Amino acid sequence: MYAMPMLLEQTGPTLLGQVVPMLRDQSGAGSGSLANGLVVALVGLMIVFSALIFISLFIAALPHLLNKLAVIWPEVDEPVAHHAHHESQVADDNAVLAAIGFVLHTEFQRQLDSQHSSEQSS
Repeated sequence: MYAMPMLLEQTGPTLLGQVVPMLRDQSGAGSGSLANGLVVALVGLMIVFSALIFISLFIAALPHLLNKLAVIWPEVDEPVAHHAHHESQVADDNAVLAAIGFVLHTEFQRQLDSQHSSEQSS
């Protein structure tokens, strides 16, 4: 049970080497669990940071890896299918556009006439 704290005293950082003897000198059942908790926390931190370093190295190496894979599996350029404009249900689009334009022009003229007549009456 004391093998891990002894290992920390011999190989651990100075701070851990100072903390473990203080934990061993304390009386009570909680001192061993505190040392074990410190070891578990340190191992957890090392696992997390090593995983983060591995992920960052993988992201940095990904462009080079993809260039190597492009030699083996080249990207195939497929022609893009242009979706044709669906044919209109109306036989003559120009006649419909002319009718819409006529209605818009008529409404615009009516608004101008009503504004002009209201300005003259004021």
